[in-house]
Amino acid sequence: MNERIKELANKAGYNDLIYEISKEGLDKFAKLLIEDVLDEVKERAYYTGDRDWSDDVDRQWIQLEFGYGDLTK
Repeated sequence: MNERIKELANKAGYNDLIYEISKEGLDKFAKLLIEDVLDEVKERAYYTGDRDWSDDVDRQWIQLEFGYGDLTK
């Protein structure tokens, strides 16, 4: 397993000794993974000067697609 994915899985409650994960743990893992990817997009957009990505706007729409975040309320 990739070290970054393993780190996120550990934050979600998964460890090498437990092979089953609760629904809550799976949801948390998915959100952590999505947020980690969005952080990478934000950083790369900043360094490349990509003005098509707006973290303040686009991040919320991605979160909505996955059923969490401020726009789901």
